[in-house]
Amino acid sequence: MSSELNGQVYAQASAAGSSETHSEVAVAGHEEKGGLPPFLRFDPGVWIWTMIVFLGLLFILRKMAWKPILASIDEREKTIKESLDQAARIQEESKRISEEQNKILAAARTEAHALIQSSRQAAEDIRRKLEQAAQEEKARILASAHTEIEASKRAAIAELRRTTADLSIQIAEKLIRANLDDAKQRALVDQLITEVNGKA
Repeated sequence: MSSELNGQVYAQASAAGSSETHSEVAVAGHEEKGGLPPFLRFDPGVWIWTMIVFLGLLFILRKMAWKPILASIDEREKTIKESLDQAARIQEESKRISEEQNKILAAARTEAHALIQSSRQAAEDIRRKLEQAAQEEKARILASAHTEIEASKRAAIAELRRTTADLSIQIAEKLIRANLDDAKQRALVDQLITEVNGKA
């Protein structure tokens, strides 16, 4: 149909003897038949074929392209939803871990405080025990020293008594043997007392 129109246009252009170009001739021919170019005019044959091609293309796209596209969109939506759910789970897990860490830190602080207190108490007990042991050792040493002093004192007294007794016996023996007068006896006793005092 379009070829017939073109032929008519060319025929009219050659018959009129016009020197217009091909495009001017085509525009003039269209204006004579209604004023619209052929692609803007309603043509039932072209319209039917256009609809058939459009519906066929639409069917092909629906069968071959839309399902994969929709499936891809659904898969992408599912992936995004899973990612959001996973992010929410990770956030909840992070929150739970943070709370557990805070609890662990609080328990560690409490335990450290308790250990410090028990260490101080243990150190205080050890100091008290050492002081008590030192006092007991001091008392034992003093008691031992008193005992030794008493023993030494008793030994010295006993030795003094033995010496006095020996001297007394010696004086008596000398008095008996010498059979001296009173003045000589007194002088001898004074001498022996002086010797005893000197030895004591």
